Amino acid sequence: MSDIHRLPDVETAMSEASEWIARLQAEDVRVEDRVRFEAWRTAHPRNGRAYAELMGTWSRFTAAGRTVRAVSFGNAMQGATRARRRRGFLSMAAAAIVAVVALGWWWQHQPPSSFETGIGEHASIALPDGSRLELNSNSAVRVDYSDAARVIHLARGEAFFTVAHAPERPFWVVADRTWVRAVGTAFNVYRREDGVRVTVSEGRVKVATVASRGAPSDAVLERVPASLLGAGQQAEMQGTHASVRALPAPEVHREVSWRSGTVYFEDRPLDEVIDEISRYTPLRIEVGPRARTMTVGGTFQTNPQGAEMLLAMLKEGLGLEVRRDGKQRVYVD
Repeated sequence: MSDIHRLPDVETAMSEASEWIARLQAEDVRVEDRVRFEAWRTAHPRNGRAYAELMGTWSRFTAAGRTVRAVSFGNAMQGATRARRRRGFLSMAAAAIVAVVALGWWWQHQPPSSFETGIGEHASIALPDGSRLELNSNSAVRVDYSDAARVIHLARGEAFFTVAHAPERPFWVVADRTWVRAVGTAFNVYRREDGVRVTVSEGRVKVATVASRGAPSDAVLERVPASLLGAGQQAEMQGTHASVRALPAPEVHREVSWRSGTVYFEDRPLDEVIDEISRYTPLRIEVGPRARTMTVGGTFQTNPQGAEMLLAMLKEGLGLEVRRDGKQRVYVD
């Protein structure tokens, strides 16, 4: 039976980590507190990762200048100061600035066959053959390994694959009708509403549109038009049409920058930037015609805080009107 395994809850681990940061920095911290902290930190790998990530981010945050903190996180600070002065402040402030947490999953005797991430979450998953799968925000995959083949079904969203070399067991990614065939390589697959985008960082992959709903195989792939992509190439798959182009190294880096918890734009139309940032927030952001073609740039976190920083930049830095209708809808004009 195939059960969907929901990756460990990010908010719980982060909340507990932020409370420990507050406690360990308090003047009255005791030896017993440090003992309990070590027990919590080693109880589960996600606790240690959450603490390390949050502590690093908190250190960078407190080292930043007052003006930077006020502009970037003013709203979070206002809410934090209304909470309890010590634990409340640190917990809420830490939650406001936390970047992406890479979640690892060690396979047990019966590994789960499906993984998914929520909005603003990322995950890094070690596969049993030594390959690695990284999931972007709001993404889902199903892993189907056998002695003859390794197949990953990308149900939604985006994933980056680092494939262990094993030519006797072909590695396939299936996204709708797009098949991607790899042996030992690294590549990114983004399943969008209007098609599938495949970007190769290392090695080579073969990509094609296949009508068959059966298991992927080289025999089927040989009967359909296929494109061979090398490092630095990208294919846009729309229906039966494949558009292949070569990307300069900086653009390849931007395509997969989400893996490090950020996305970067340089002189891009605002509606394009909003489309990308919207993947990392529950907000529904709509851009009016006056602002739609405005070109913007910058680096933003791939989480809800990154979207808030973009909205603050548009309002305070560019003078655009930002209106909120309820909690989830935002109009920019």
